[in-house]
Amino acid sequence: MFAEERQRAIVRKVRDAGSVSVDELVEQFGVSAPTIRADLARLESKGLVVRTHGGAIRAEGTLFEPSHDERSVIRRAEKQAIARAAAALVHPGETVLLDAGTTTLELALVLRGCRPLTVVTNSLAIAAVLMECTGIEIIMVGGQVQRLRRATLGPLAMRFLDGFRVDKAFLGFNGVEADAGFTVVDFDAAEVKRRMMQTGAQTVVLVDSDKIGRVAFAAAAPIGAADLLITDDRAQPAQIARLREKGLEVHTVGAERE
Repeated sequence: MFAEERQRAIVRKVRDAGSVSVDELVEQFGVSAPTIRADLARLESKGLVVRTHGGAIRAEGTLFEPSHDERSVIRRAEKQAIARAAAALVHPGETVLLDAGTTTLELALVLRGCRPLTVVTNSLAIAAVLMECTGIEIIMVGGQVQRLRRATLGPLAMRFLDGFRVDKAFLGFNGVEADAGFTVVDFDAAEVKRRMMQTGAQTVVLVDSDKIGRVAFAAAAPIGAADLLITDDRAQPAQIARLREKGLEVHTVGAERE
């Protein structure tokens, strides 16, 4: 097992159990205690765990991903505003890719009125939203289903995307930061999103302002891999300026908040 794979497994274990000990990790992975301590030090430097005497605990504020249902109600007004702005870029007859996420799900809801349209997605939720819409063809990306995300990921999804080209690819991320680029909470999602970004003649990133300036565990792509970012107007101006300095076009939109 490579170090990154082991560290990913450690992050998952801390997420699920709340804490881990060096001894149990040594036994689980069959490596030395110094190796595990080095893993924990690296994870702590990324803000993913907090080391304790003999182990580590979950870091407060760590970018672990909540369930799909939990994420769907977080900052929904902002996500809906972003989705409306993104939908204005889509024209009837195009082929678009929507990755699995709650902001792209909001985009799918808006796109129900745009026909004809072909939608490529790895999201079970998006497929369900669009499947009854006459005039919208859905191409479902195959792969292993991850229940937390309601999405297909893994090597089969990567192979499925080989050779695909779409007019526009819309993706979400857990973190967007000028130097770290686009990041997510695990390597499975990072690999699929990286491949998805390569399919689009235009790649558009949709994230609410809470993600701007944040860095998650797994790097998916550098800032230059996207053509456009749409976020809400609560994003920090300094962070937006840094993204623009990297050459990324950024649009901010206002949300209808209660």
